Amino acid sequence: MEAFVLLIGLLTPFGITYIGTFQVSELLTFAILPFLLATQPQRALRRGIIPIYSLMGLWLLCQIITDIYRHTERMNWMRGDARVIFFAIDLTVLTILLSKKIRRQVLFVAGFGVGSLLAAVIQPPDGMSEAPWKFGYSTGTMTLVVLLCCYFHARKRYWATGALLAALVAVNLLLNFRSPILFLMVTIALVVPAVPERVGRLRLLPRAGTPKRVVVLITFAVGFVVLSLALVKFVTDVGLISAGAQEKNRNESQSIGGLLIGGRPEILVSSRAVMDSPILGHGSWASDFKYTEMLYDIAIQYNIPIDSLDYIEQSDLNLIPAHSHIMSSWVQAGIFGAVFWIYILYLAIRGLIRTALVQPVLAPYYAFLMAGFVWDALFSPFNNLRRFVDSLVIIFVLEVLEMYPRRSDNWRPFRKWKRYSVRGRLAPTVTN
Repeated sequence: MEAFVLLIGLLTPFGITYIGTFQVSELLTFAILPFLLATQPQRALRRGIIPIYSLMGLWLLCQIITDIYRHTERMNWMRGDARVIFFAIDLTVLTILLSKKIRRQVLFVAGFGVGSLLAAVIQPPDGMSEAPWKFGYSTGTMTLVVLLCCYFHARKRYWATGALLAALVAVNLLLNFRSPILFLMVTIALVVPAVPERVGRLRLLPRAGTPKRVVVLITFAVGFVVLSLALVKFVTDVGLISAGAQEKNRNESQSIGGLLIGGRPEILVSSRAVMDSPILGHGSWASDFKYTEMLYDIAIQYNIPIDSLDYIEQSDLNLIPAHSHIMSSWVQAGIFGAVFWIYILYLAIRGLIRTALVQPVLAPYYAFLMAGFVWDALFSPFNNLRRFVDSLVIIFVLEVLEMYPRRSDNWRPFRKWKRYSVRGRLAPTVTN
């Protein structure tokens, strides 16, 4: 089974297009789902996942009702329903295979990192020629480096963890891949202890697990987000990045909301589309040229590069702009599409804080993935690859919310696990 988990991770970055795009590994998850449900049904219904399945069902129901009401084309209708159904299948299979299985989690993540690097060479994505780091090598490289950070962090070699994460920040700064800078800086703030808890009898940080400690952690995270924006401005002002990147950063920083919104102006347009139809959506893969014109006008006003209107109208890019998990689901499916992602966003924020408090074995990767999801929920589209990544987020969030003792003292993902009682509740622990 562990070899199968590694294979799924390796194949996940590779896509196949038939009606819509799905990942090669989804052929395996679809095939093995009946066997897993027949042999391990209790693992699919782990604590905390029932509300997620329920909200996912409401999302699918709302999508179906919307498509009936909007008379959506059959091909787009199938793509819209399949997106939710395959997401549910991927989540179920990964929940059964990975929940409370640190060794399998490491194998899957390592396979995903290696597979991402191979896919960048074998199946280069769109934009690879213009930005090979951003669209090609970044995902695999950062996944493997952050996974290596977990090894050093669990052994309390925080200097190595901080150095590796800082190196990734520097690479993304110089190549102007801005969003991972935020994730990495938040990860550094939450898992690298820059301030000791005590110096002698003097306590510098509030006691772990207290509300004051949570406030301090949130303050650190927000402070590092501000620092990351300042770093982007610094490398732009001193000319450490290319001239095109400098112009892009300056133009977007002068738009509405600065760099944060300037880089994602689609949210201004999708908000208007939601206001026009807040309960039922506009349909699967909905297109309406008035919203495209709206985005084009915003881009022209703030000198943001964009294709010509004629090109957009004649291509398949004429979808209602919605560069966000929440907004794209709301635009296409209606209110329950948004409710699902808002609930997952709430869980991810809780999981991020909990990761900082309990410091699990894979704390750097948990924090990196959850911080990335917070960004994606607000500013990135939900696509075929995200079905697996977001399934991982959900599994890791539920995992860390169940943890009680500190778990970073031992790095032994390839040892057997047993269950024992902690204050009357069950929790996993590592044994020799």
